[in-house]
Amino acid sequence: MKKIYSLSFAAALVLGVGAYAHTADAGKPPPTTTGPEWIIMASNDLGMHCACPTSQYFLLLPPFNTLRAQVIKRDINMVKTGTPTVVADSTIRVQYNIVENTDANLATDPYFKTWMDSAPYLFPGFVPAPGGVIMGIAGKGLHGTMDAQPLGWYEAKGIPAFPDVSSNSTTAQKIMIDPLGGPNRNPYLTGNVKVYSTATGALLAETNNTVPVAFGGCCTCHLPMANNDALASFKLMGSLHKASSGIDFADPAVIDLNHDGLPGPIRCSQCHVDAAMGETVAPGYPGLPTSKYTFSDVLHRWHVQNPKVLAMDPNLATNCYKCHPGNGVNCYRDHHTNKLIGSGPNQHLVWCTDCHGDLNQRVAQGQLLDPWSKNTLPTCTKCHSNTGENAILPAFGGSFLKSMAHKNDKILCSTCHGSPHGLNPSTLAKDNVQNLALQNDSRAIGVCNTCHVGKSSSYGTPLH
Repeated sequence: MKKIYSLSFAAALVLGVGAYAHTADAGKPPPTTTGPEWIIMASNDLGMHCACPTSQYFLLLPPFNTLRAQVIKRDINMVKTGTPTVVADSTIRVQYNIVENTDANLATDPYFKTWMDSAPYLFPGFVPAPGGVIMGIAGKGLHGTMDAQPLGWYEAKGIPAFPDVSSNSTTAQKIMIDPLGGPNRNPYLTGNVKVYSTATGALLAETNNTVPVAFGGCCTCHLPMANNDALASFKLMGSLHKASSGIDFADPAVIDLNHDGLPGPIRCSQCHVDAAMGETVAPGYPGLPTSKYTFSDVLHRWHVQNPKVLAMDPNLATNCYKCHPGNGVNCYRDHHTNKLIGSGPNQHLVWCTDCHGDLNQRVAQGQLLDPWSKNTLPTCTKCHSNTGENAILPAFGGSFLKSMAHKNDKILCSTCHGSPHGLNPSTLAKDNVQNLALQNDSRAIGVCNTCHVGKSSSYGTPLH
């Protein structure tokens, strides 16, 4: 795809505004030096996480959601001429809480209960609810303390957030259609993040951000093929797997970790390494070989190359919502959904494949052999110039998530721009709440006085 914007306009478009915004301040009243001393900006690392509705037979992805936050102390006394400080040290404590999910309501959620029952076998040694407190596989619960990172942000990794069906979500929020036929659920949860003084315990700043988690679309196709019988569907997949690999993972004689003589539970990444699990090698099952192919590769390649699958949907390579959360969720919701790309008869609104490539391209280019990598994920510079994606962080994902920019590379891309697939301004109002509270504008952070006391209070285009 060509770079379709000029250099000057591109930097502005990344923030969703026209170029040369700073020149509009001429003749306006001087900027205010008032405002809070502390601010916090939080984001999700993906913009949409997936979880399985049931883990009784097999698991693709466990409940696993990661929040990031940056805390900034504003120089309201103009000691350093308004220069802010990014703080990530022992002087403050950052707490998070998933508002809609509680230990009590997840313990009674029938879908989440299958995860808790299966988890010790899927991840040997893991205890999903010690003392009744729901925990994720990375050691974080639904509420707790975020961990300070050396380069200046806080993180809570692997939060076991789950689509909410309880009374903690309104009917209007429950937009996700349950693929198993149950009631709708809320896929866009709320992460409440607070900053406290370690010395005094005083609350310094608070924000809310979106915690997205939804069920994928697997059941939409797989259940009807097995007459809406989950066990029959699992056995069918096992027989197909045997035909290609010689291993029927649905046969208890082959895999039966809980020794109950029944099929499952298994997880795909036990044999096919999946970077989303945080593992660099597949753990494997006793007596069975591990695969040289990643989970992303075998999953996508099978669906885009199998003639029976393509007979059902010849356009599957571009129909991303067939698998990734569409079912009322529409996980791709950022401001790119309203942007036109191309020219003439090829002009169209930006779609997933414009950034990622369609599945035929990704398979042919071997991208799925190295998934979740800065080497194979798209970059902003593919279309926009001068974005400052340096890919410097030891973090999960592509360049956007691995980069810090702005002055002296101290600010995460997602701090100002929001989560991937939910970039500000988002079509989901909830994604925009934080930026509206900070700068009274839903676009990416672009009012200098949000952080820099005494600087412009009009929307502009900060340097990357």
